[in-house]
Order: sequence, then structure tokens, then C-alpha cells
Amino acid sequence: MDILSILGAGFQAFLTDPTVMALLIGGVILGLIFGVIPGLTAALGVSLILPLTYVLSPIQGLATLIGIYVGGISGGLYGAILINIPGTSASIVTCFDGHPMAKKGKAAEALSMGIFASFIGGTFSMFILVTVAPLLAKAALVFGPWEYTALGIMGLSVVVSLASKDLLKGLISAVVGIFLALAGMDPILGISRFTFGFWQLNTGFPTLPTMMGFFALGEMLNQVRSLESGSGEMQVLQKKVPLLPSWSNIKQSRLALFIGSIVGTIIGILPGVGQSTASMLAYSQAKALSKHPDEFGKGSIEGVAVSESANNAVCGGAMIPMMTLGIPGDLVTSILMGGLVIHGLQPGPLMFRLNTDVVGSMFVAYALSNIIMVIVALAMVRIFVKLLKVPAKILYPIILIMCVLGTFSVNNRVFDIWILLIAGIFGYLFTGSGFSLPPMILGYILGPIVESNFRTAIIASKGNLADVANKPIAVIILIISALFILLPLYFKFRRTKAIKR
Repeated sequence: MDILSILGAGFQAFLTDPTVMALLIGGVILGLIFGVIPGLTAALGVSLILPLTYVLSPIQGLATLIGIYVGGISGGLYGAILINIPGTSASIVTCFDGHPMAKKGKAAEALSMGIFASFIGGTFSMFILVTVAPLLAKAALVFGPWEYTALGIMGLSVVVSLASKDLLKGLISAVVGIFLALAGMDPILGISRFTFGFWQLNTGFPTLPTMMGFFALGEMLNQVRSLESGSGEMQVLQKKVPLLPSWSNIKQSRLALFIGSIVGTIIGILPGVGQSTASMLAYSQAKALSKHPDEFGKGSIEGVAVSESANNAVCGGAMIPMMTLGIPGDLVTSILMGGLVIHGLQPGPLMFRLNTDVVGSMFVAYALSNIIMVIVALAMVRIFVKLLKVPAKILYPIILIMCVLGTFSVNNRVFDIWILLIAGIFGYLFTGSGFSLPPMILGYILGPIVESNFRTAIIASKGNLADVANKPIAVIILIISALFILLPLYFKFRRTKAIKR
């Protein structure tokens, strides 16, 4: 199936069902709200709304979730610029220059560039998604169990090495996630395991309560602990936010926009790394190549441009491995994967053949959501500024109620609510002890992929582990996986050795 046919099927799905566009617009608005308010994130928004999509068709549900995804990542720039508290972790780097600009009376310029950069980064990654994903899906059709085993291992190695400051804690976190995924039915023998006497765990830890516990409840508990009672000094918008940044600002920031879009898309393709890392890497590169590096950190328009273009470019990049290989590129796409599975769809290369309309609608939804985001972000600026003042004591009880109701509505089981609460408390204690959540979530998602494919490969090879040497693609992927783990250890050894000298 070629790219034009896939896009044609997607546009047809939108044109034949007007509610899809309405749900997409609503998703973007809701996502922006979740992004604007400090403590609420895109992952939280997608996980909270996911149960409500059960009553929708797959295309309707996925359009809503993609809208929330794009809006949630973009909305964080308001708090970062106006009160120096990013609405989401994706906009942490925007604080470096956005708030200094606001203090100088340039808040409108910073917001305009931030929204424009978000659109540029998202649109760039959209083109990469639409062109690369179908080609990668065709290539992935030749993959066998050894190749998928190697891909799963590479995904874990990437996220362990890049998403965790402590490599040992990253490995422990990934192992914990894999252990959680082992509960339930054995994929090969068909017998139950690690159920601890609870028959409800025969199908494994329920995905939705577990993910909502880690993301929504755990994040909420962390925010209650870390957020100050005040929201910080609000910088006043002295003038209307222009539809487009001035030509001089665009011209000055063109290299930063390009770097942010490229780096963000590439980082998005790497499993589990995320927006904050992409923004930081792109920011460092833009500063190194800028004609005005001394202005970075003091109110540089380039700093705002590179940060917001990078974190939004991650979205399209992260959807590439999720759709083509069944490996999520970041935390939000891991929840989107759950949305696909819930609607009876299996992410991977076969989805491009069997569910062309769904794939095409996801492409179209992502492209349109970036356009809708710009319109809504500019039209509702004053409303979003007021949302920054909403106290947490009002928000978090509402979120808790939504979590409980959303969890119970799936299977009508009180047991799922207990899973939600236990996962939330465990996630809070886990991150509070210095462990990283992304490796654990990726371990939970990728563990079954690695296990089932590895055991299938061993059975097909009649127990001969050396048969992997006859699979050059798998060998190359495994070598890359080893480098992701060994290189950080090597550089750490060199730094330690240099300090001792």
C-alpha cells in the first residue's frame, strides 16, 4: 500500500464522519488545558481520557488521543514563559529563555515564537512520519522472531542508558517493569504464573489501571509534594500575541528551528527518551552553532524556538516505531499503544495492510492537530493564562475521581481500582527513591515482546542459541544495543580516571 493510498483512506475517514474532526478539536483543546496547568501532563491527559474512548470507534478514539497528545506537549510553554514553571516536563528548557523574555516585557513575542516553533517541529516530524513509517513497515515485514527480540532489547537498552542518570537504577527499573509483565498466562505454555493467588491476574496486570496508576496517580502525588502553594510571579501580557513572530525573529531563529526539528524527530524515534532530553540536546547544539551564544539563558528568542520545536518534533518521531514496530517512542505513545490494542488493533507492519483506514486517519489526525493547536493556542491565550492560577487543591480531587471512575468503567471490577491505587503509590515511592519511570514502563511494554519472540525463536531453532548468528539484521541490532549500555560506562570510566589524575 503506497503513501498516497494510505493518506486517501485517512481523509476519507475524516470526510465521511464529521464527529472525528469535532473530537480531534476537542482533544487538542483538552490537551492544551492539561499542558497549561503545572502538574498535569500529556501522559496524564491521554491516560485519563483513554477509558472514555471505549464507546467510540477506533478512528474516533485515536483522533481524540492524538489531539490530546499534541495539545498537551504544546501547552507547557505558557507556564514556562509566564511564571517560570513549565506546564509539562517537555517545556523545562523553554524556561531558560522564555521567562527572561517575559521579564523584559516580551512575553507576547516569546509566546508567539513558542507556538510557531511548536507548529514547525510538529509539522516537520509529520512529514517524516508519513514518508518513513510506510517504508519502515514494509521493511519490518521481513523481520522474524530473532529480529523482534533484538529490537525489544535495543529499546530497553536505549531507554536505560539515556533516560536514567544512574545506569544501575535504570537497569533495576527495567527489570521491575519486565517482572510486572510476567504475571498472567505464559505466552507459549498457556499456564498462569505470578498471580499470587489472585484469579483476576490470570490475564496479567490490567494495562489501563497499571498505566493510570503510574502516570496519573503517581505523578499527581509527586506534584503535590513538589509544587509550591503559590504559582510564582505572573508576568503580564502587555500586548496581544501576534499570529506570527516578526520576520526578524523568524530569520534569527531559522537555524534553531531546523536543529530542534531534526534533533526532536530523531530522539522521538529512539524508544522512551522523551521530550525533555530532546529539548536539552537541541538547545545545546543550537547554542554551540548560534551567532549569539551569549544571549542564551538571558532571553534569547532562539532558545525558545529550539526548545519548542524539539519537544513537538518528538511526537511525530515517537509515533514511527509505535506504529511500524509496536515499540513506543515515548511515554505517551506507550499509552496510545494501549489504545490501539483496546480497539482490537495490533501495532506493527501488518496494521499498514489490514487497517489502512486507521493508519491513514492517524496520519491525518496528527497533521491537522498541529494546525488546530496553533489556532486554539492563539485564540484562547487569555483563558490559558487564567488557568495557570487554578489551585491544585481543586484540580487533584477531580483528577482522582476521574481515575477511579475511568478504571472501574472498563471491567466493572473493584480489583482494578486496587491495582490503580497500588500502582500509584508504588510509582510515587519508586520515583521518590531516585529510580526512573520510563525504563520501568518500557520494560512493562517490551518485556512480553522480547519474551514471546525469544522463546519462539529458540523453538524454531531447536534450542540452538547460536542460530542468531545467521540473522545479520538481529546481530547488528544487538551490537547497537550493547553499545548503548557500554559507551556510557566507558565515558564514566574515563571521567573518573581523569579526575583521579
